[in-house]
Amino acid sequence: MNRLLIISTLIVLTSCGQSTKSDNSKKTTNQTEPTIETQTSKTDQKTKKKEITENVDFTDLDFNSAEQQADSILAFMEKATDSSSANRIRWEQKFFCAFPNSFKGMQAVFGYDNYNGAAPLYDYPKGANVIQFFSQLESIPDSTYYDKYVRINIGGIWEADNIREAFDFADRLMKDTKNACKALSTFSDKEIKSVFRFIFDGPHPKNEYNEKLFSNLKPEIESYNERLSRLLTESYEKLMAEDDGHGH
Repeated sequence: MNRLLIISTLIVLTSCGQSTKSDNSKKTTNQTEPTIETQTSKTDQKTKKKEITENVDFTDLDFNSAEQQADSILAFMEKATDSSSANRIRWEQKFFCAFPNSFKGMQAVFGYDNYNGAAPLYDYPKGANVIQFFSQLESIPDSTYYDKYVRINIGGIWEADNIREAFDFADRLMKDTKNACKALSTFSDKEIKSVFRFIFDGPHPKNEYNEKLFSNLKPEIESYNERLSRLLTESYEKLMAEDDGHGH
């Protein structure tokens, strides 16, 4: 009788264990399904984004005036910030194509001329917001994006307001060093040094902010490209030597 009771108990325990294991297996399966769906969704989004990007012609748009260019830039930026994901990418690309491709072009749209007065997007914070939007674009192929980013800084000089600090290019050099340096390295030494100079340029470039910025940029750039690191140092030291404490 005791033997029968023990056997019965073992049968019951074994059965419960199998049932629990089966339930846990089902729970595990159910828990992994959403993850698979999420991963598939993310993959689809990346594929869609890649397709949209590959089908776009990134040729710069032509405009009859700086005013017309500014109006287009603002319109495309507004549509990009108010659109769904797929449409936003398209409007960002239109915005990119409308954006200036040289320092002279940046002056014409965002700067101030002593003879002609304020450019269409000179006013704060309108102009600053547009430049910031450009500096944070993610939907443009790296080589295309950084090529234009470098070009708008070549020959750049500090003019206060919107025309300063290489339009936040230093931030890209810190956060996306490899791609930014890869594009920058395709230009001549003279062009590269002018970009670095513009990063630090100002009425009194010899200051703590620039010292800290240089000390942060130097190791990041040096880890990727020794030539760029050397040109950074040469440009920075030359600018500091020109500053006598009364501007330059």
